[in-house]
Amino acid sequence: MPIHRPTVRTVYVHGRGRSGPSAWPLQAALTDPTHVHLERTCPADQPERDADRVLEALGGRGHVVAHSYGTVTAMLAAQRRPDQMRSLVLIEPACFDLARGGRHVERHIGALAPVFALADDPSVSGREFLERFAAGMGAPSPELDPATCDEVAARMRATPAPWEISLRTDTPGLVPTLVITSDRWPVYSEVAACLAAKGAEHLVLPGADHRPQDTEEGEAAMARWREAHP
Repeated sequence: MPIHRPTVRTVYVHGRGRSGPSAWPLQAALTDPTHVHLERTCPADQPERDADRVLEALGGRGHVVAHSYGTVTAMLAAQRRPDQMRSLVLIEPACFDLARGGRHVERHIGALAPVFALADDPSVSGREFLERFAAGMGAPSPELDPATCDEVAARMRATPAPWEISLRTDTPGLVPTLVITSDRWPVYSEVAACLAAKGAEHLVLPGADHRPQDTEEGEAAMARWREAHP
């Protein structure tokens, strides 16, 4: 009689931008039926709610991969049910609550907190909000058509600031955790260092910018991590 082996899923959690397979083009191209790309089902991401959606999508004990803002959701899911996770991969983690007091994190919060404070101000247009957000990130203003601009701004305005969500520091001790960052944004590296101090493995991919998952090296590292934690 053949031995039944449970399906081990990998759930991918998007950042602030695209969701679903479009947020993970390299991984979606693999057409692996065990890969689940979480879709945004509401106007804005809500980590406290979405953490439960991640656990449901796992359908058992599996792997979770998350990018940027989505790492907050993934961390909450891991904290709630570490027994459901074989491994965790955090890419350019925006888990700023873990690194409060850090020079780069505090500078980042200082630049963006005034922007989030304008989220409910109707006198601030969607384009102005995005321009202010980009300036706080030290990035160029996005070139979007008016409709897309308003849609993206509305989503971001309704999303909680990542540093306002409390996270436990002991998660790497509960779930094997790999953190992947580029060498461009010190704020994410500072968060990665805090996670590494608690037992996570930190991989730096120079030149990968904010989406290391779009590189062959990043995908290979994620695959190796899953294989090492079957």
